[in-house]
Amino acid sequence: MVIEFSGLILLGITFLYLGISTIYKYIKNISINYKSEILNLFLFLSILFIISLTLFPIRLGYKFEGFEIFNIVPFKIIIKMLFEYPLGQFIYNVIGNIVLFIPFGFFIYIKFEKNKTKALLAVFIMTLGVEFIQGFIPYRFCDIDDIILNTFGGYIGIIIYNTLFSKFNNKLKKIQITQ
Repeated sequence: MVIEFSGLILLGITFLYLGISTIYKYIKNISINYKSEILNLFLFLSILFIISLTLFPIRLGYKFEGFEIFNIVPFKIIIKMLFEYPLGQFIYNVIGNIVLFIPFGFFIYIKFEKNKTKALLAVFIMTLGVEFIQGFIPYRFCDIDDIILNTFGGYIGIIIYNTLFSKFNNKLKKIQITQ
């Protein structure tokens, strides 16, 4: 048996999140801050994206004896993949693990009001949680390399935000000066 995470499930969970959030705010008479709500939605979607790609599909009823489930030796799998697997698979794994966490790093940094330490800690805890859970899912692998690459991806998300924000601010200052 295989449990998949389809686009329909993603859409359903997203609408459920929006519905519950809206109803809760209506009942509690909380005013809606659209900027904050959009940020929360994108953060939620980045988390769903991570979950859908790291924890699914789940294969139940398959034997996976002899398969190394945990790796706590840094760069062991990266080096092994570099020399024993096709280059495309190596690039897919390394770049994929980095890119996967860029949106989460970007949005959690904004959520934590541009506090780099809190944002990186949140990225680290998120990736640690995902890797831990993967250790208990058949045919998934808990790897310290993924924790390193995912955290680096979150850090790149922070850098992207800072780069975009500084360029936007510089352009905005130039517009204000010319007026």
